Amino acid sequence: MTHKRFLWFFVFLLLTLAIVFAAFFYLYTSFRTKLDEELGARLTAVASGTAATINGSVWDGIVSGDSLARGELLRDLSEINDANELSNIFVFDDLEVTVMDLRGVYIEGEPNPLLALDVVAATTALAGVPAYTNLYESEDTFFKSGYAPVLSTDGTVVGGVGVEADAAFFEALGAIRQLLLGSASLVTLGMLFLGAGFLRVQQLQGGLEQRLRRTETLATMGQMTAMMAHEIRNPLGIIRGAAETLGDKYEIKDDEIFQFIPEEVDRLHGILSSYLDFARTDTAQTEDVGEALRRTLQVAKQDLDRKNIQVEVDIEEGEFPIRAGSQLLQQAFLNVILNAKDAMPEGGTLTVELKRDRGRAHVVFGDTGMGMPEDIRKKAMDPFFTNKEKGSGLGLAVVQRVASDAGGKVQIESRENQGTQISLWLPLKEKGEA
Repeated sequence: MTHKRFLWFFVFLLLTLAIVFAAFFYLYTSFRTKLDEELGARLTAVASGTAATINGSVWDGIVSGDSLARGELLRDLSEINDANELSNIFVFDDLEVTVMDLRGVYIEGEPNPLLALDVVAATTALAGVPAYTNLYESEDTFFKSGYAPVLSTDGTVVGGVGVEADAAFFEALGAIRQLLLGSASLVTLGMLFLGAGFLRVQQLQGGLEQRLRRTETLATMGQMTAMMAHEIRNPLGIIRGAAETLGDKYEIKDDEIFQFIPEEVDRLHGILSSYLDFARTDTAQTEDVGEALRRTLQVAKQDLDRKNIQVEVDIEEGEFPIRAGSQLLQQAFLNVILNAKDAMPEGGTLTVELKRDRGRAHVVFGDTGMGMPEDIRKKAMDPFFTNKEKGSGLGLAVVQRVASDAGGKVQIESRENQGTQISLWLPLKEKGEA
């Protein structure tokens, strides 16, 4: 269910970002189109007005090389250019050869290279109709020009005027684009933060749901084990007592087959005790992790020595106070140690470390045993899961419960034939904390 909610949220996130970017793109293109049209109308109006000052005799003068006419026209073009904040004004003939250029960008008497780029607008102007180019961009610079025809005294089109927009015209467009890009980036970051927050909430919710399910399981187990204690323990005691009586009566206590009865009764009694311990609520109190480790190692020492298992202990000096039930804490440590023992039937090395780690007691158990395959490792802490012939499936489940009740966590690292490492992080009590 959690994965489905996250998938739907991820789809919602992508759709929202797509809508936001589409909206920003629409705003930008709309603004650009509007600016393009208004600027085009303005440029053609300026070009037409400029062409009107060149029509007729003025055109004849500049074409014939009249220096006075050229000088007066240059002054007029300069005033028009400054008044309208243009980049440049140039004049060309009907063969698209430059006749005059205010800024000296294009060589007079040679074909104007800009007209090859603005071929549609220039051709339209030479056909007698004012026109403007589409707004285009090159190397982060916008370009746009307007054209108008120049007429002779008899009204014939003899050339044209081109006016180029100044870069200042496009500052607003660039600013709008930067603003929209910045806004889109902020929205994206906001949505990413929202997604991260949602994921964190889902993780917390998943943890709470898991703890709730675990609590419900424990409650069910509590009811079940209370019944088991009444219904099973007494019959087990009767069976064991009856077996011992029969053994004494018929003198068969040393018979190997007969010995199976008390052994299996004891095994069932042990499994029942494990269930009762797991379901029991141990009163939380201040317990020192280091002391609990030392006591547990002392309890397990004889069993480990018998299996030829070397124990390497590294417990950092000082106190490690945590909130935990003393019996369950020691039982958890003992379960890990016994699992390590079972994983090393031919002997090996068990390492036990206790360090401080950012306000937590970090306990590490490592063995050189057979290790676990990945599918077993993932389920190792599930209640009632076991791959042992006589296991109860509660060994590591108790470890998980103790760590969870203390506000900590457990991590298992294991590879087949390379051993297993089990790490516990248990939050330490602060000084003065009740």
